[in-house]
Amino acid sequence: MPTLPIVSCVEEMAVLSDAHSNDWNPTIRCYVYSVPFTPRQQVVLLSDRKLAAQAMTLLMRLDREFTYARADWNQDRFRRLMRIRPKAVARLRRRWEKLNPLPRFPLGSLSRRFHANLACYLYEFKR
Repeated sequence: MPTLPIVSCVEEMAVLSDAHSNDWNPTIRCYVYSVPFTPRQQVVLLSDRKLAAQAMTLLMRLDREFTYARADWNQDRFRRLMRIRPKAVARLRRRWEKLNPLPRFPLGSLSRRFHANLACYLYEFKR
């Protein structure tokens, strides 16, 4: 049976034995454990389910990129992601509806709310 190595590190703080010393001696000890595991069988998806899974993965990656773009204060990247996301949502909805049989749970709302200052990049204003 194959084993999976797991590394666990613990930081220990020890006071030096000298009575006049207030120094701490930090030590990091790492231990390796071997945990037995059984390899999983790889799941093979049909073509329509594989396309839906890819569309869902793309949408999740875009949402993660939103977090990074917002953290970096990169307005251009954020604006481009805001323009791409509705296309990814439409792709996921289209592929979700083609699944036969339909999944047990509904897809739900994929809308994302943006602050008014950010939403101005999405829509063209009529003058």
